[in-house]
Amino acid sequence: MGFPKLRSRVRRAVSWQEIFIPGGLPPDKSPQYLIRWFQVLALFALGAIFLKLVKLQVVEGASFRHRADENRVITRRLSANRGAILDRNGHSLVRNTPKYYRLSPDSLITKDKFEPIDRDQALSLAVSDDQWIFFVSARDYPFSRALAPVLGYVGQIDEAELKRLAPTYVAGDVVGKLGIEAAYEAVLRGSPGLEMIEVNSIGELIRTIGRQDPLPGQDIRLSLDLGLQQRIYQLLEGYTGAAVVSDPQTGEILALVSRPSFEPNNIVGSLAEPNEPFFNRAIAGSYPPGSLFKIVTATTGLEEGVIDSDFTVEDTGEIRIGEYRYGNWYFDQYGRTEGTVNLVKAIQRSNDIFFYKVGEAVGPRLLAKWAKLFGLGQPTGIDLIGEADGLVPTPEWREKFIGSRWFLGNTYHYAIGQGDLLVTPLQMNQVVAAIASGGQWCQPQLVKTSSENTNCRELSLSSNTISLITEGMKAACQTGGTAFPFFDFSSPVACKTGTAQFGDKENRTHAWFTVFAPADNPKIVVTVILEKAGEGSREAAPIARKVLDYWFSQHQ
Repeated sequence: MGFPKLRSRVRRAVSWQEIFIPGGLPPDKSPQYLIRWFQVLALFALGAIFLKLVKLQVVEGASFRHRADENRVITRRLSANRGAILDRNGHSLVRNTPKYYRLSPDSLITKDKFEPIDRDQALSLAVSDDQWIFFVSARDYPFSRALAPVLGYVGQIDEAELKRLAPTYVAGDVVGKLGIEAAYEAVLRGSPGLEMIEVNSIGELIRTIGRQDPLPGQDIRLSLDLGLQQRIYQLLEGYTGAAVVSDPQTGEILALVSRPSFEPNNIVGSLAEPNEPFFNRAIAGSYPPGSLFKIVTATTGLEEGVIDSDFTVEDTGEIRIGEYRYGNWYFDQYGRTEGTVNLVKAIQRSNDIFFYKVGEAVGPRLLAKWAKLFGLGQPTGIDLIGEADGLVPTPEWREKFIGSRWFLGNTYHYAIGQGDLLVTPLQMNQVVAAIASGGQWCQPQLVKTSSENTNCRELSLSSNTISLITEGMKAACQTGGTAFPFFDFSSPVACKTGTAQFGDKENRTHAWFTVFAPADNPKIVVTVILEKAGEGSREAAPIARKVLDYWFSQHQ
């Protein structure tokens, strides 16, 4: 019974071949022959599949599993809001402005293809489950160029910074580049947050797994007065120069202005601007101080016991040494001499002959000693990056770096703030503040602290020295002095004019002026320099007067 059934199955198979293979079976081939061929082919196919599976699972399995895990979970850094920067009265000087982005259509999260959108678009898209929206905090500077030399700016971290700051920072982070933003980066930055998201194998968002919110940076309150800063910036329009205003009792900086300045909201555009807008002339510009240095020369003579209130010099209009001539400005301009001159009159009239003789009496090494005690030739330590040292020369320095001996003429130039001597406007402001404060030198500071006078040191100046120099500076701002723009000023002040030569082929000079007020109870010191502008009394003094006009109007 079973045999016929088997023949029936074979016959059905033959019938299938007769239907689908043209011409039917060859007469010499049986169905068993074809079955064996199919079996062999099947074995080869199964073997190939098995080998492929072994390769995928055993050889490359760990790699594919690692890639699958990475594709499934992504960790993103969330930027923190930088801390606020406020002026001394609580006015906000910067703004944190959010910038919104969404995942670009038809792109993968893993490839970070985002397009910027505005706030309204972000709010409308945020309610949609199939949209992924995020924002970063950008910095905006509403007071633009007026505050740029102080505040600085932020930007994406560069390769050199990344090497120095890693692993705290990663590529794409924002970092302070200049000014307070750079000096207080660690305080302002805050701590970034993290967000973990799950995506599928092609990078499409599935869900948010977890989130650690960023911690905002700390706020900073500056000693700057915003209104005063803006007023000085306006007054310096059209000039290249700088101005520094400080509190002589504490070292707090009330204003620090440099022109030209840069646009912190458009750094790329400012890079193409002329006259070095990123150069902070108030702390990094090095200039001969001219007659402002006579304050140091007078201090040296008095403190070293070389001169006193009775010391006098006869103004001869000029001094000649061989073929060299050293004149007094008044004689050179008007052909006049000023008779017998004591220290108070010498400061009042800025008499060069008097200070030549004092310089000759004390010598260059003592001038250098006291210049350094006043903080010249070294950074003041203000809380900004990029401060210049200046230069306090000595005979040894000149021989080493210039290759020349020191002559008496070098001492004459030194004594009136010329020659190799270089100072920054901030350093010169500190010299005057030391006189105004009664003999203490306070480290300048921009960020307010809870305590006062913590960074002040005594110069151990005698009360006689302070009194005589202050008397001469008060006389300079009164009728008969050199600072004629202050002759009718409403409040007694103490000042000094300066006109500094700097080797210009066109004989142009830098205009200096410094003043403290009120003269008998100083609260403010103003120092102004205008590059290549002319005489200090004609160019810089009127600006300083307008600065004090503003300050007194706010402190009645």
